Amino acid sequence: MELSAVCELGKMKKETIMKNGGDMLDIFVENPNKTGVYSTVLEITVDKDFKYTGINVTEFKKEFVSRYLYKKGSSNGADYTPTSKITTSKKTFNKKILKCFKETIIRFEEYEGVDDIKKIYNCLIINSEYILNDINANIENSKKGYILTVVYDDKYVGDLEIFKDKVKKGAIRNYYLIDKKISKGKNKHCSICKEMKDEVFGNANIFKFYTVDKRGYVSGGFNKLDSWRNFPVCQECAVELELGKRYLDEKLSFKFQGRDFYLIPKLLYRKKLEKILKTLSNINVDNIDSKYQNVEEMIIKRLSKIEDYATFDMLFYEVNNAALNIKLDVQEILPSRFKKIYADMEKVNLVLKTNEKSEKIKVDFSYLNRLFPRKTYNRYFLETVDIILSNKEIDYKFLIQHICNHIIEKFNEDEGKYYYFETIKSYGFLMYLRTLRVLFKERGKIDLMEKLKWDIKDYDSKEEMFDSIFEENMDFFTTPDKKAVFLIGFLSQKLLNLQYIKEKRKPFISRLRGLKLNKKDIRRLLPEIQNKFIEYDGDYYRDIQGLASRYLIEVGENWSISELDIPFYFAIGMNLERHIILKTEKEEKVNE
Repeated sequence: MELSAVCELGKMKKETIMKNGGDMLDIFVENPNKTGVYSTVLEITVDKDFKYTGINVTEFKKEFVSRYLYKKGSSNGADYTPTSKITTSKKTFNKKILKCFKETIIRFEEYEGVDDIKKIYNCLIINSEYILNDINANIENSKKGYILTVVYDDKYVGDLEIFKDKVKKGAIRNYYLIDKKISKGKNKHCSICKEMKDEVFGNANIFKFYTVDKRGYVSGGFNKLDSWRNFPVCQECAVELELGKRYLDEKLSFKFQGRDFYLIPKLLYRKKLEKILKTLSNINVDNIDSKYQNVEEMIIKRLSKIEDYATFDMLFYEVNNAALNIKLDVQEILPSRFKKIYADMEKVNLVLKTNEKSEKIKVDFSYLNRLFPRKTYNRYFLETVDIILSNKEIDYKFLIQHICNHIIEKFNEDEGKYYYFETIKSYGFLMYLRTLRVLFKERGKIDLMEKLKWDIKDYDSKEEMFDSIFEENMDFFTTPDKKAVFLIGFLSQKLLNLQYIKEKRKPFISRLRGLKLNKKDIRRLLPEIQNKFIEYDGDYYRDIQGLASRYLIEVGENWSISELDIPFYFAIGMNLERHIILKTEKEEKVNE
C-alpha cells in the first residue's frame, strides 16, 4: 500500500479545513454520526452549581461536531473526551465517560480549569445510579445508535479548554507513545515524504498493519521503543495520514460483492484530485442507478470515464480486533482498464439479450461470488478479481474445475431449477474472460460471438448449422471431442423433452450420472440415446446423431478434452438446446 497517496487525500482535507477557518483541533475531531446511525444525543446535564439536572435528548446536529468534540480512543479504554457512542449504557458511562474524566484529572492536574472538571466528575459519581436509570429510560430502541455526552452550565465538551487541549496534544502524543513511553528518532528521514526531519515518530501506524508486541516486528531487536526504525513518520505526514484514512473510511470505502475495499487515487497532476473525488462522490448501496445491479459496477463505470492521468489502487481488507488485515492490494489500475472491464461485460450481456430465453441473464461479478463464496473460497475470489483488474492470465484448468462443480451442483439441486440459468451464466462469464483476454491469453484476440440463437431456416442443413455454431462460439469448440460432447448433451436434452411429452417424466436423466460424466460415459450415451429415440419413434435426429458419431470416430483415442471439461461441454449442449430452432413439425411438438 502506497501511503503517500493516502497522505495526499489527508493534505487536501487539511487544506479544506484550514481554508474554512479551522485549526488543528478541527483536524483531529471526528464526526460520531458520520454513518447516520448515531442520530440521537443523550446529554447528561450538570448546572453551574455542579448539580445533576437530568438527561436532555436531542437530535444530532452536524454543526455541533466541534462542540461534541468526539475523538475515539482505544477499544478497551476511554475516548479522548467525555463524548462517546453508546454500546451498553452502563459500560459506556463507566468505562468511557467516568474513566475519561478520571484520566483527564490525573494528567492535567496542574491545568487551570481542572477544579471544575473534578467537581463535574464528583457530581457524576454521586448521581451515577440516577444517571444510568435516566439513560436507560431514554433509550427507546436498542438497535438505534445513541451518543452520550456531558453538558455543564450549557457548555458542551468542546467549549471547555481542558478537553480541547487534551485532543490536540493527545492526538500527537499517540503517534509516538508506546506503553506510555516515547518512541522517537532524531534527525531521521520520514518513510512517507522521504525528507529529513528533526524527529520522526514510532507509533504513527494509522492503518494498524503490524504490532510491536511480537518478536520480529521491530527492526534490530525486541525493544518496542525502536519501532520508529521500522516505520519512521514525521508529524506532518502522521496528521495527513490520519486525515487521509478518515477520508477513505468516509468517502472511498466500498463493498465489492460483500468484501470491503479502499479505492485510492494516485495522480500525475494533484490539481485533478478534487475532480476525481467528485466523480466518486455519493456512491453507495442506497443510490445505485437503476441500470447498475451493484456498487462495484457503478464504480467501474464511473472510473472508466476518467482519462489516464490517474491510476487507482484497490485495497481489499478485513478488520479484526482493530487491526487491518490486507487481503489483496491491486495497484495502479488505469481508467482505460476499468473501461474495458465494463465495456466487455456490456458486450457479453448484449449477446445474452439476443435470445428471449437468456435475455434476463446478466454476467457480472455476482457470478464470481457464487462460484467462490466468501466463507469457503474467498482467496480464489480475490485472486480472480486481481487477474481481471491487472490483466493477468487465469489458469483454465483451475477455473473449469470450479465451474463444473457449480454446474453439477445446480443440475442436482431442486430438480435442476437453476441449472439452465447457471450454465448459461457460466458460459457467459467464460466468454467475458476470453474477451478480456485473461483466458487463453496466448491465443491472442478473438471476436465476441454476435448472437445466442440459431434457426435451421438460415442454413441448408443441420450439419451446416452446427458447423456455424461451433465456429461462432469463439474458440471454445476447437476439437472434435468437444463438439461430440456438446452434441451428445444436446441430444440428451432432446430425448428428455420427448420423454416428458410421452410420459410426463424423464427416466433417462438417471443415465446422466448426476452430470459426473467421463469419456467412457460419453461413448456409452450415444448408442443409448439412439435406441431410445427409436423406441419413441423419434428418429428424426438421426443426422445429428450421425454427426456426433462422426466426431467420436474422428477423435478416436486421442482426446484433447480433459475429464474436467466434459460436464461443462455436455451442460452447454443441453442448455443451448433452447437456443437452437429445428423447424420440422415433429420437432416443434417436442419443443413445446
